[in-house]
Amino acid sequence: MPPRPLLVENFICRSCLSTLRKQTPTAQWALRRSSSQATQPLASPSHSHLSRDQEVERQKTLETLGLLKESKDNGVSVNYFEQGKGGKLRRLRDEDEFGQSLMDPDGQMELRLKEMEQELEHATQFTKIVEEIWGKQGAEKLRKRVESQDESLPKSSLLLPEEDWPPQDRIHIVQLNNMIRTIGRKHRGGVPNQKRINSLWKYYSAARIALSKKWESVHADIWDLLWQILAADHANNPNRMSHIHTLAKDMQKAGITLRDDQQLLVVEATFISGSREEAITAHKKLVTTLGATPETFSEFWQLGLRMYCLIGDIARAERVVNTLLESPYEKDPRFLLPFIRMCAENPATVEKGFELYQRLRSALDTSITIEDYDQVISYFLASNQTEFAFYIFVEMMTSKTVDLRGAHKVPASASSPFFYGKWLKRLIGAGDLQGAYNVLLHMKSKGVMPQAIVVNGLIGAWLRSGAADNIQKAEEVAWAMINARMQFLGIRKDMQDLAAFVRLRQYGEGWPRANLETFSLLAENYKDRGVHKKMEELWTAFRQAEIAPNSFMLNQLLFSYLQDGLGKHVASLSRDLTNQFQVEPDSWTFLVLWQALSVNRLVQMPPGQLLEEISRTRSLFADMVRSAHIFAASGIDVQLARYILHSFRKLGDEFGLLLAYRALRQIFKFTPPDIIVLELHVGSMDLERTGKGKGGLRLMHAGKQIEDYMKRRHQELIASGQLPADDDMPDDVKQKELGNFLEALLQSRITEDEMTEELLTQAAREMGLHGEVPSFETSSDI
Repeated sequence: MPPRPLLVENFICRSCLSTLRKQTPTAQWALRRSSSQATQPLASPSHSHLSRDQEVERQKTLETLGLLKESKDNGVSVNYFEQGKGGKLRRLRDEDEFGQSLMDPDGQMELRLKEMEQELEHATQFTKIVEEIWGKQGAEKLRKRVESQDESLPKSSLLLPEEDWPPQDRIHIVQLNNMIRTIGRKHRGGVPNQKRINSLWKYYSAARIALSKKWESVHADIWDLLWQILAADHANNPNRMSHIHTLAKDMQKAGITLRDDQQLLVVEATFISGSREEAITAHKKLVTTLGATPETFSEFWQLGLRMYCLIGDIARAERVVNTLLESPYEKDPRFLLPFIRMCAENPATVEKGFELYQRLRSALDTSITIEDYDQVISYFLASNQTEFAFYIFVEMMTSKTVDLRGAHKVPASASSPFFYGKWLKRLIGAGDLQGAYNVLLHMKSKGVMPQAIVVNGLIGAWLRSGAADNIQKAEEVAWAMINARMQFLGIRKDMQDLAAFVRLRQYGEGWPRANLETFSLLAENYKDRGVHKKMEELWTAFRQAEIAPNSFMLNQLLFSYLQDGLGKHVASLSRDLTNQFQVEPDSWTFLVLWQALSVNRLVQMPPGQLLEEISRTRSLFADMVRSAHIFAASGIDVQLARYILHSFRKLGDEFGLLLAYRALRQIFKFTPPDIIVLELHVGSMDLERTGKGKGGLRLMHAGKQIEDYMKRRHQELIASGQLPADDDMPDDVKQKELGNFLEALLQSRITEDEMTEELLTQAAREMGLHGEVPSFETSSDI
C-alpha cells in the first residue's frame, strides 16, 4: 500500500484539533429568528388519547385559526432571515441556504474543506512519485519510517524546494527536480539507462554549489533517491564508485547518518578513487562497529582483504584471512581468490598460494566450477608459475583423481602433446595468449613436443591481435618452426645412405616443424602489412622447405607483388608457379591477375601499348573461361566481374566488353547488380566522384534512362499476362531485365557494318568463346 502522509493520517489536521480544544463560543444560530416560527404549531401535550374523530376536529380548528403549516404544493411561501454580529438581519435565498447557515455560521467550513482537498491531492502526488521511483515495496518501507518519526517533523519530500534561491542557483535546483520527476515517471523502480544516470549526475553536480549553502533543504528522502540511482551496481552506471565517493561526502556534510552497507561502499569507493591511505584508515576505524557486527562481519573483512592484497601488504592480508577462516559466520570460500593471486605473484609466497588453493578446493568441494579453476590457473600463469598452473589443470581435467604435487614422474596421460594441446586450445580460446605461450615454454622444458596445429593456432591469434609485441612473438615462433623444418631436411639428406630402419629424431630447440599453414599465416600477415621484403624471404624459405604450395599461398605472394608496385611481374610469376607446382588458380588468383593489368594499374595507358593490352586482356579472359569449372559451385565474385567489365571498357574494346558480359551471364551465371549497370552506363568506377563533377548530369540521365526502361518493361509484362496488374516486378525478374538492358546498351554502342561479324568472331576466338556466345544481333530499343 502507498505511504500515508501525516496530513491525512487521521483526516483531521492538527490545526483543527487544536481549535476543538478551545472553549466553544455560543453558536450564532441560537440568536437567529425566523418568520417561519409564526407558522409552527404551539407545543402541546401528547394527543395520543384522542379518538380519530376528535383529532380531525382538532386539525380543522388549527387550520381555521391559521396555526397549521401548509405544504409548498398549496402555494404557501416561507421567508428565512439571518442575524449577523451587529444585529443586522439578512434575508436568505431559500431553505438550502438557511440549512447551510445553520451548519457553517461564519462560512469557513467550505474554505477549510478546499484546503484539506489540496493537501490530500499533494499527498497523493507524493505517494505516486514514491511508488514510481521505489516501487510499492519501497513505498511501504517509507510509510513505516514516516509513522515511526515524531509528528513534529516536517513531511517527507522527494523534490527540493524551489523558492528562496538566487536566480543563478534556482535554475540548477529546478533542473535537478525535473530530472528526478523524469526518472520517476520513466523507470518506475527499475534501473535507468546510462544516459539518464549521467544526466542526473550532471544536474546534481551543477546544483552542488547551491545545495552546499543550504544542506538542510535536502531531505533525507532525496539523499536516499540519489544514492539508489547513482550508486546502483549496474552496467549502465560505469562511474558508480566516483558517484559514491562524491555523494557520501556531501551526505556527511549535510549531517546524514550513513547505513552500514553505505559505509562499506564509501570505503571501497575511496580506495578505488585513489585515496588508498584514507580508505584503509577509515576501514580501521570501523573495526569495532562493522567489523564486530554479525550482519556486516564478512563483507567488512573481505573488503579489507581486497584492499590489503591490492597494496601488497601480505602480513595484514594474512591476518584478515585467518580472521575470516576462524569466524563462525557464513561466507563464500571464494574470498580467498585475491589472496591466492597476491601469493602467486611473489615466488617467495607461491607455495602458500597453492596451499590456499587446495583449501579453497576442499571448501567448495563439488560446487567448484570450471571458471574457478580457470581463474586460479590464470593467477599462476600470469606470474610465470606454470608448474603450479599445470598441477591445477591436471586436477581439473582428472576430477582431482591425479595429484602431481610431490610426484617424481608425471603420468603419461598428463604429459602427452594431446593433453597439453587441450590446455593450449582452452587458453587461446579464452584470449590468454601470454598464458598459452608460457605453457608452450613449459612443454619444451619438459621435453614434450607441441603439435604444429596447436602452435599455428597461437601464431594466428598473435597475428590477429595486431599488437606489436604479439606480432614479434608470432614471427619468432614461426621462423623457429621453419628452421626446425630446414634442420630436419638437412639431417635427412645427410643420412640418405644409412639403413632404412634408422629413425630420424627431432633436432633443434624443441619446436615442431613448420607446415603449409605456418607459411600461409606469415604470408597473409606480410601481405596485409605490405612488407614485401619479408615476403620474398618467406617465399625463398618456402621453396627450400619442399612443401607443395596451394592457391592461398600463391595468392598472398601475388598480392604482395602487386601492392609493392611490381604488378607487371604478377602474370609471369603466376604462370610459372602454376606450371611448376601444378597449382590450380581460384577466384582470388584471377582477381589479382585482373587488378595487375596495365589498364588497372596505370593512370594513363601509353598509346602504343593499347592493342597489345587488348590482346593480353582477351587472353586472360580465355584463361578464365578454361577454368570456369572452379566457379560452378559458388559462382563468380561480383568484384571480379566488375574488374573484368571495366577493364574492357577502359580499353575501349566494345566487342570484348559485349562478349565478356554475355559470357559472364551465360557461362558464369552472373547477374549484374544495379550499381554495376549504372557504372557501365556512365563509364566510371567511382560514381560518387562522378556525381560531384561535370558528370553529374550524365549520371542523372543514365539513372532516368534505366528507370524509364524498367517502367516500360513492367507495363509490357503486365500486358502480356506474365505479371499480375497490381503486382510489383519481382526481384528475380528485375535483375533479369536489368541484365537485358545492359546487354542492349553495350550492343547499341557498336556500329554495325560489313566488318562487324568478322571482328566479333575474331574477338570471340581470342577470348576462348568461339561457338559458345551468340553472334551479333540487332539491339532492341532501350
